[in-house]
Amino acid sequence: MPRLCRNALSAARVRTAPPGSYTDGNGLMLRVRRSGSRQWIQRITIHGRRVDLGLGGAELVSLAEARRTAAENRAIARTGGDPRRSRVPTFAAAETACFEQRRECWRTESPAKTWRVAMDRHVLPRLGGVPVDRVGSAAVHEVLRPLAVSGRHATVKAAGSAITAVLEWARIEEFRVEGSPVEAVRRALPRREAGPRHHAALHWSEVGTALDRIDATGCAASTKRAVRFTALTGARQVEVRRATWDQFDLDAAVWVRPAESMKAGRAHRVPLSRQALAVLAEAREGVHGGGLVFPGSRAGSMLGDRVMTQALRNAGIAATGHGFRSSFKDWARVHEVDELLSEFALAHVEGSATVAAYARDDLLERRRPMMQRWADAVAPGGGSGA
Repeated sequence: MPRLCRNALSAARVRTAPPGSYTDGNGLMLRVRRSGSRQWIQRITIHGRRVDLGLGGAELVSLAEARRTAAENRAIARTGGDPRRSRVPTFAAAETACFEQRRECWRTESPAKTWRVAMDRHVLPRLGGVPVDRVGSAAVHEVLRPLAVSGRHATVKAAGSAITAVLEWARIEEFRVEGSPVEAVRRALPRREAGPRHHAALHWSEVGTALDRIDATGCAASTKRAVRFTALTGARQVEVRRATWDQFDLDAAVWVRPAESMKAGRAHRVPLSRQALAVLAEAREGVHGGGLVFPGSRAGSMLGDRVMTQALRNAGIAATGHGFRSSFKDWARVHEVDELLSEFALAHVEGSATVAAYARDDLLERRRPMMQRWADAVAPGGGSGA
């Protein structure tokens, strides 16, 4: 085993060392992870047990400071004391170290994003300054209860899991003795249901005016057409954003939405009104070959998932693109349209046993007059003004 040299590191080495562990003296080590984070660790014996103490990140703690702390810790341990008691980190500091360790194990950025949202919005504002060994049931309850009362149970789960991870990290590092109280707190939380989320929608009689107002704005022509086409077809926004020219038979006036684009995982045919065909004709001008019907601002890119709703907001319209489906359904009920036909128009083929019984026959030709009536009601003038 090589002899451990005191003051073996230099400030330059600390900044440039590749991933690995590097010794200095007094048990001080620099640990460089694949992510590039650099942590000071001191290996020391406390009450007869070997312990690794985290002394902070090298970006914030200089080599000189780390050496001074390591020497002080060693002096305390030699006299029978425990240097950890005087340097218990705050929850926020423990969270930073725990997050960096866990991030190396995540294969995608999704878990990191979920963690950061839960921590930054809900946990750290309340617990960030609390010493990590003082975080108990009452403090955790203060974080999670408001989320549970509002029915945000997924957020309760995400925040609770992140808190547990930090407290378990602190227990392993011997900054706290007790485990996480999160599960006990969660069992005591109220179980109020969140209730259904309704997308903001216009009365069907206001849809035409809304489409004209969007056409008068300065948003991109592709966005204007996408909004109008969504309203005319009763489709979901994502289905319109993903639409490609090979899905359309313009001669037969049919849009065949493939199974992979559908929420129910089943292909769906949409009869196209004259107004919907006019929108497609405008979109087709100057386009050669396949590709997206309503492309985004960058070549080959889809429209963003909030572009249509933002276009409505920019026009001063308090509704979402998805809300056009509700407008269509309200129109259908007011005009005594066959419920089965309107459900098929919205691709709700699994909504009931009666609807499911007709699933093999999508009633395309019976739906065609209905969709034309709807288009005449909301866009009697035809295509967009883009």
